[in-house]
Amino acid sequence: MPTVSNTSPLIWLSKTGKITLLKSLYSEVIIPEEVYREAVERGLEEGFSDALVIKECVDQGWIKVSKLNERMIKLCEKMMEHAFEIHLGEAQAILLARETDALLLMDESSGRAFAETWGLKVKGTLYIIMKAMKEKILNKDEAKEAVLQLISKGFRIEPKLLARTLKEIEGFTS
Repeated sequence: MPTVSNTSPLIWLSKTGKITLLKSLYSEVIIPEEVYREAVERGLEEGFSDALVIKECVDQGWIKVSKLNERMIKLCEKMMEHAFEIHLGEAQAILLARETDALLLMDESSGRAFAETWGLKVKGTLYIIMKAMKEKILNKDEAKEAVLQLISKGFRIEPKLLARTLKEIEGFTS
């Protein structure tokens, strides 16, 4: 299944040293130009090491940057006019996922809700870690450590979801 990512899963997986999970799970990830600008260009300007990691993945060719056509750019503008909480990177990722019938990776709840109203399948960073565990790319301890690293680096998650996720990891049997 084609996979499109917004900025946050790339950044969080890079911060925890787990971005290659995307390559293992999907072999190729597509990002729109604005996501590249946010994750790499602005990240490098700010001196974030995760921006270097994401850039290296793009340079390796398994993260591909996709240019939106004029029609899609106009749709992005309309989308942001009507959904103020959605920014350009999210809008481009949503439209790119819709155009390619792809799984959309996005953590922000407002963008996820908007994408789901269009019938898109949307998953986030935690899903990637859990899927990697279920596919035996990570073991239970590595999955738990990855989730705890996310939290220690500032990933925001509701306490109930964190507890449920950790319980699911503990109860996982391969």
